Amino acid sequence: MIAGVLYVQKRTHRAGAQTCLARLFRHPGLRPWHPAVVCSEPGWLTEECRAAGIPVILEPFPSSRSLLARLRGNGAFARRVRRRLTEAGLTPGLVHANDHLEGLLGLELAKALGARSAVFLRSPGMTREDYFKYRCSEYDLIAVVGDGLYAQVRGWDPGRDIKLIHDGIEPGEFASPKPKSREFPRRILIVGSPLDWKGWADFTEAIFQLQSAGELPELEFDFTGVRPDPAKNDLRLARLTRVRCNFLGRVEQFPALVRAYDLVINPTRMESFGMAAVEVVALGVPLLSSRTGIIEQVIEQPEFLFPPLQPAALARAFRNLVQNWDRLTFDTARCQENIRAKFLIDHTVAKLHAEYERLLRAAA
Repeated sequence: MIAGVLYVQKRTHRAGAQTCLARLFRHPGLRPWHPAVVCSEPGWLTEECRAAGIPVILEPFPSSRSLLARLRGNGAFARRVRRRLTEAGLTPGLVHANDHLEGLLGLELAKALGARSAVFLRSPGMTREDYFKYRCSEYDLIAVVGDGLYAQVRGWDPGRDIKLIHDGIEPGEFASPKPKSREFPRRILIVGSPLDWKGWADFTEAIFQLQSAGELPELEFDFTGVRPDPAKNDLRLARLTRVRCNFLGRVEQFPALVRAYDLVINPTRMESFGMAAVEVVALGVPLLSSRTGIIEQVIEQPEFLFPPLQPAALARAFRNLVQNWDRLTFDTARCQENIRAKFLIDHTVAKLHAEYERLLRAAA
């Protein structure tokens, strides 16, 4: 058995980078490249791979930026993975790191295997310093998944031909528009995670502002993650007296969860692509979102958008929905048309296929 492309993805729980990789693995257009993946431990992603028939190499990842790893650990990791690949009869001609944090190990693997190299850049918080210290500039293919990050990377490395290759969702992930609730929903889903840049603190500040102004009905908010450590991300929940905040923990069945709500809010401060927001709209549920990632290419109605990092603007947008719910209708059909036109996994795979062919032709 031959693996044409070896993907490098450390973490295996269900999150944005992992779900995007799983979609690639399920797509028949990637099968001619005989994909395989190396991960640090078993988890949601490795189960998805096995279900799709994708070979998985499990090998603990070193802390690639540490001095010891750079001196010996990264090279030793690459040699162990090479040995495991040989035992499995896999001979990759291309190594593809799934984000900049896998950058050093991806290059070490490509060197050990005599393979070409590719990297996705996904993290919205990646800095110019990160880009160079993880040696992203040394990759044969640099592919960025979102427009804003793409513009940044081109500015950092103007001599390189950086590629914009959006993430995409599968046609089977769409659902019919959910019928609009007659009254404003009393239970609302807040997507994201406890990380401070996901904007949960901006949301709770907006809710407090509405409560202080006497403009907040009694509501219940469900957050898709654990309650944040106040030392890292203080939501100041004790001041919220008219609402109840529930923390659902890690959510594996995201589609079923989303369809249980009549309104979802995405308060994130920054995104490179913003897959969770796209998934919500594809599932046919109204979304109030910050203007981050590619969501403005999906949602065209300004009343369902607000600028990030501005709790007062979020409060105004939320108040508008509360007060005008009977006359405001989320144009799910139009939003889903935009997703199908621009952000299907078919488009992603087609672009990757062309780039992989170009790389391997150049290596021949």
